[in-house]
Amino acid sequence: MKIIGLGSAGCNIAKAFGKFPQYDTYGIDADKEADITIMKRAGHEEYDDRFPNLKRKLKFVGEEVYLVLCGAGKISGGVLRLLEQLKNNQITVLYIQPDVALASEIQKKQEKIVRNVLQEYARSGLIDAVWLLDNQMVEKGIGDVPILGYYEVLNQAIVNTVHMINVFRNSEPVLGSFIEPSQLSRIATIGIVDVEKEEEKWFYDLTGVRDVVYYYGINEDELATNGVLFKTITNYVKSKVNDNTNLSYGVFQTTYEQKYCYCIKYSSMVQSYAELLDDQDIS
Repeated sequence: MKIIGLGSAGCNIAKAFGKFPQYDTYGIDADKEADITIMKRAGHEEYDDRFPNLKRKLKFVGEEVYLVLCGAGKISGGVLRLLEQLKNNQITVLYIQPDVALASEIQKKQEKIVRNVLQEYARSGLIDAVWLLDNQMVEKGIGDVPILGYYEVLNQAIVNTVHMINVFRNSEPVLGSFIEPSQLSRIATIGIVDVEKEEEKWFYDLTGVRDVVYYYGINEDELATNGVLFKTITNYVKSKVNDNTNLSYGVFQTTYEQKYCYCIKYSSMVQSYAELLDDQDIS
């Protein structure tokens, strides 16, 4: 799998994926330390107008690609040009929504526009999916985070969760019943479940949810000796059932001592659509 980071936040997350051998990572930024350095531009529209051709450096076709970015930065203006160059691949965008409370008005506009445009791309099938991740909710999910290494901790939480979901999606469960999400449900988020407390911690407040999938990771000894595990898991999943949402789950054998549960939910609805601004002059 290919991981491409666009901009500083995207590059840092792409680099964090590099600890796993399953991924080839590429960082694109105006910073000279990036894997692929592009010319610095004055604003969002200029990155869109003058984004370079990177096909010689990103020369792969038919690959599963995760493109990671945050929309608040100027360089995110080039994302549609980059997607055009990657169109012959299976593309999922990991969109990092920052805390924009202290951002400038221009940054707020950039972030809202990029986030909504990418969701429309997913709904129309121009990309396979967009996974929305809110840094504030990631922090809430993992608990108190110190100032030193703050973003590294959040990035690792995102990377570890995405990686484990990928591992489970490409493994055979020892038990489970999966329902394929609707083809219309291309907007998603991910999260974790505290198995002991039965508490869900989602990384984005997704609305209009149509499908939810739970991936349980349980060690061999627990699978062999815990006589109430099946009932516990199925009762929990059943407790989340409602008329509007399809739920499914799988149980996978792991070598970890602790029980894990990762989850993903899907929607066909553009999130925060009402925030799309009429004034889109962000140059």
